[in-house]
Amino acid sequence: MPVLKRRSRIVSFRLSQEEYDALRDTCVAQGARSISDFARSAACRLARNGNGSPDETLQAAVVTLQGRVEELDRELKRLAHLLEASQPAAPEKKSKLAKFA
Repeated sequence: MPVLKRRSRIVSFRLSQEEYDALRDTCVAQGARSISDFARSAACRLARNGNGSPDETLQAAVVTLQGRVEELDRELKRLAHLLEASQPAAPEKKSKLAKFA
């Protein structure tokens, strides 16, 4: 794929062997053309989405997930209540109920 915008700036940084291996594995898994291409894309995407501050995005994701967990908790309690209501009373409950009848 031809590069339409000439790139004239260089950014470099050092990685440990473990960091490099993890980055290389991620590049392969994501299908990136090269480590440089992957790093450039990731850095530019991060810069576009909140000026390099993932805190806002992360906070929004946490709030969304927290709301979902609360919804699931309510639904689980509702289903448990329905299940309990549909089960016949246990023998000890029947005998206790018979005393009141």
